[in-house]
Amino acid sequence: MYQKVSIGIAAVMCAVAVLQGRSPAAAQLTRAPVVDPAAHDRGKALWASHCIDCHGSQARGSDTGPNIIRTKTVNYDRNAAAAGSVLGPFLKANHPTQSKKPSASFTDEEVVALANFLRERVNDTMRGSPLFTVGDIVVGDAKGGEAYFNGEGGCATCHNATTRNLAGIATRIAAPVDLQQRMLFPASGRGGRGGRGGRGAAAGPPVVDPNAVRVTITSASGPAIAGVLVEESDFHVTLRDADGTLRVVRRTPALTVTKTVPLQAHIDLLDRITDKQIHDLVAYLETLK
Repeated sequence: MYQKVSIGIAAVMCAVAVLQGRSPAAAQLTRAPVVDPAAHDRGKALWASHCIDCHGSQARGSDTGPNIIRTKTVNYDRNAAAAGSVLGPFLKANHPTQSKKPSASFTDEEVVALANFLRERVNDTMRGSPLFTVGDIVVGDAKGGEAYFNGEGGCATCHNATTRNLAGIATRIAAPVDLQQRMLFPASGRGGRGGRGGRGAAAGPPVVDPNAVRVTITSASGPAIAGVLVEESDFHVTLRDADGTLRVVRRTPALTVTKTVPLQAHIDLLDRITDKQIHDLVAYLETLK
């Protein structure tokens, strides 16, 4: 029995948002949305007939067409309640096909089949997939990475022989992909999680990650309150003070909230670093055994 595509008002609005470059409201996403095996196989045949020349066998692109694994249309559809509810309206706008078949003429069943095929292609890129392989990411120039580290990148300002020494980092983090991930998105330790002080913990103050974001709240009257930032919103700031006490402070115009982010340099780096510089840096860090 074919799964029917129910394209109601919500689905249409979602697709319109994607086509206009806006992000529709999304429900909680699952790690690997369910794929209908039979629909997937039908989609694989349709893909080979109409799409493979441009987008490749795995939807990762070809010499004549782009990789669509990370596109909004594919990923919003992947996480939609009904497979095809975002892809369908997109195809109805007449996307070109290698077969010259108007994409607007695809039936609901064909849209669902293609949607399930694409869901599986995205699922295959997840680290938990048996098909996922990292590949060799050490493809940069180590000398260029060292020059960037000590120069334009500003890395040596924090990482040197006396502070945050990275000697042996490639031994401590053996997998290059994990080393790259740690460099680009280092764990902030926000909230000081992972230390003592929780339920069932040993007595004494909690052990705080030195990279945790710290916050100081001051007002015109009364002492300042300082600690590790746990959570903040437009209405409240939650922090954990030195003895482990959790405090929730309501924001008012009279309060000044000052944050200290030890890893701000890494955050700022993402706005300016290029792919080549990332590869060069990883190649350099791999030499620090």
